[in-house]
Amino acid sequence: MERATMAKLYCLAIVLVLAFGLSSSARVRRTRKHYVKFINNLNNKVLNVNCKNQNPYIDLNLQILLPKQDYEFNYNATRTMAFTCNLRHGFTSSDFGVSDKATKRECGGNHCIWKAEDTGVYLLNLITKQYKFKYGWK
Repeated sequence: MERATMAKLYCLAIVLVLAFGLSSSARVRRTRKHYVKFINNLNNKVLNVNCKNQNPYIDLNLQILLPKQDYEFNYNATRTMAFTCNLRHGFTSSDFGVSDKATKRECGGNHCIWKAEDTGVYLLNLITKQYKFKYGWK
């Protein structure tokens, strides 16, 4: 009789542990990985790319892209991630955010592909497979 009671207690303990484990794991926020890619499509010009996040502070350092080269980085998206990038060639540049919700929607997914051209910076929509003019050079 005592063995049956102990077995029931063990079963109850296992059920409680499993129930607690499942309920606490349901509260864990999931993060999604996002990818940002830059393509230098300038006419025989070097493109400098420098991206930063403020909270937590992350500086991805200056990337120098020769014509037709590309650079890609990824990050786990959280509410505090707000990457901004500076693209520069010669004496002209463009600063813009690459991780806000509106930009991610325009990308059509978790991969945002930016193309630098002599006329400005373009963003690829992965659904329509078309680039859209986003920013001019300052």
